[in-house]
Amino acid sequence: MAHSPSFAPLGDRAPETYAPVSEALRAKLMSVAVPTLSAVMFQKGLHSRFFAGSRPLNKAASKFCGGAWTIRSIPIREDLRSEISKGSLPSRNRLAFDAAPPGSVVVCGTGSHPNVSMMGDIMSTALMTRGVAAVVLDTSVSDAHFISTMPFPVVAAGTTPISSFASLMVIDHDTPIGVQGVAVFPGDVIVGDENGAVCIPRHLADEIAEASIAQERLEVYVLELIQAGAPIDGTYPPSAETLKGYARWCADRAAAT
Repeated sequence: MAHSPSFAPLGDRAPETYAPVSEALRAKLMSVAVPTLSAVMFQKGLHSRFFAGSRPLNKAASKFCGGAWTIRSIPIREDLRSEISKGSLPSRNRLAFDAAPPGSVVVCGTGSHPNVSMMGDIMSTALMTRGVAAVVLDTSVSDAHFISTMPFPVVAAGTTPISSFASLMVIDHDTPIGVQGVAVFPGDVIVGDENGAVCIPRHLADEIAEASIAQERLEVYVLELIQAGAPIDGTYPPSAETLKGYARWCADRAAAT
């Protein structure tokens, strides 16, 4: 018996696993650089947390932090694309993007398709207007000349005028996805700056934030030593003797305040 092409129900379901990032945690994470966050996670055994294939389009508007609102795409099925084009089926692209909560970071996983564009100037403007914090894509974007001037962080794999509808279809949202080799779960904490973006497992975010703040404080001391002529060996990474000097440096700074 023949059946008409269809999707499993999606509708306007409420977010099930997404959760916003607290202002206190956001402030901590925004105070440190993405390379520091990446290095600290690497030290803790998290080696696949940086979105290596995507870069910010506007480095003047590249800092952001928010919970991941995930969108999953799969290769297009032509009969479904035809029905979507005719209006017989809803566009899951629009449903998934429209459902993104204010303050979230929209993260799209497609299996890496830099030759197509997931969004352009209209989608970017709509997300920015609705209070979305940023977007991370493993595809390209269209209208990059416009997006690169917007006060809205978009991290993407490149630029192309070819619509993602040529080869991709959004199939679900608010679900675990893979993006540039990074496993992203709904509500994971996404942090970006001019260097790119990282994904921090939600339950480790406070720990990573505190460790990263401490790491950058140590690096201020290390840079002072290097600028004064200290050798790299034993200074960075710091030897036991360097760490003793760092403890004295911290104590002196605390006494002076």
